[in-house]
Amino acid sequence: MAITIRDAEPRKRNIASLVGGVVIAIGCFVLWLLVASELTQGPPNLPLVVCGVVVALAIGCWIRLADL
Repeated sequence: MAITIRDAEPRKRNIASLVGGVVIAIGCFVLWLLVASELTQGPPNLPLVVCGVVVALAIGCWIRLADL
């Protein structure tokens, strides 16, 4: 049986976890672009960039939620 507390205040969200998630997502995207440009020996094409955006957003959201 789950225990619930009805009169408890909602948990405050820390701004540091939001900033950390955004910084990590930007860093992951930059690293993705650097690796993709090295592997393709030129600028990465659109599907690689879109895939990098998806991966960076997923990692940034994971960091944000894991830090709460």
